[in-house]
Amino acid sequence: MKKFVFIMGVAILTLCMTACKTQSKASNSSSTENTSVSTADVLTGKSWNLIELFGNPVTVNKHNVAHLVFTAEDNRFSGSTGCNRISGAYQIAAPDRITFSQVVATRMLCIDMEVENKFLEALNTAGNFSIRNDTLTLNSAQMAPLARFSAVQVK
Repeated sequence: MKKFVFIMGVAILTLCMTACKTQSKASNSSSTENTSVSTADVLTGKSWNLIELFGNPVTVNKHNVAHLVFTAEDNRFSGSTGCNRISGAYQIAAPDRITFSQVVATRMLCIDMEVENKFLEALNTAGNFSIRNDTLTLNSAQMAPLARFSAVQVK
């Protein structure tokens, strides 16, 4: 009888420990997923229209607004420099760290290439970002603002 009680006690203890570990893993997994989802949600579902580059306001081209659109499923972005179409990949490493890679652009000749060149430079040197009041700011690693965007809901 003592042996039976001892075996049942060990079995119950083992079952409880297994359940606690499973619950802990599920809890940690969901909190990690929620963090990445919330970061992705902040960037996606909007068109981010360029309003400032290296501290200077950007003149809006009404026919082709310079903007970015982020897609979370494949960590891709697309958009326009105000003249040429751009696309590439982005990676978020921490809640506020971002890097852009595989950035490509069409190569139409534009009257003013200065905005496009600076826009591409900002994407290539961005190290982190912040969002406040529907304004996305891409910063260099030294936290210097490179580009600012205003959010517009995508329909």
